[in-house]
Amino acid sequence: MIKLGLPRGRSIADTRSLCAVLGVEVTPGVLRYETDVDGAAVGIYLMKAPDIARMLRQDELDLGLTGDEWLMEHQVARQRWCFELRSYTASVCLLMAASDARGLRWVRSVVTPYPQLARSLLGEVMPGARIVSVTGSSEGLVPDLGDSCLDLVETGSTAALNGLAVRQRFGVVTMHMARSERSREELVGPVVEMLAGGRVVVS
Repeated sequence: MIKLGLPRGRSIADTRSLCAVLGVEVTPGVLRYETDVDGAAVGIYLMKAPDIARMLRQDELDLGLTGDEWLMEHQVARQRWCFELRSYTASVCLLMAASDARGLRWVRSVVTPYPQLARSLLGEVMPGARIVSVTGSSEGLVPDLGDSCLDLVETGSTAALNGLAVRQRFGVVTMHMARSERSREELVGPVVEMLAGGRVVVS
């Protein structure tokens, strides 16, 4: 069986659209579905976005749709990113209190839901900083529980409401369908092609 992880939450509209391409109607509260593509059984699992990336990295899923930030956090190689679904675009940013003018080398802590990504991006910029991992939004924790935070910025309104300013941008992220390392390309290829051809791109 081909195991496909699709996101819940704010990306549920995309999940419904992709499921429709596969001939599946999403029912509220139902988190597991089965269908077939070219005679191959496909299991569809509605999951949280970070779990999709982690299970792709662990080869527990064959395919999954999730945010680039989670694919990078869990080190899913870019050559396994199949196609883009631009449900949102955001920047990965380092945020600090707007009144904090110290140089980055003097920053001692970074709060983030992306600890591995933070280590790779900030290792040279802030070599002495301690990474504080959280599972939700980090903007409200600066400056009391951390000197800075690494998080996604879409409009910047949440940062501004919490008195934060962007100190450095590291790149733009969106969503991608990706495949695991052990997934057989000849098996998952028809599913990828079907989903890529029927996807809805939101600009």
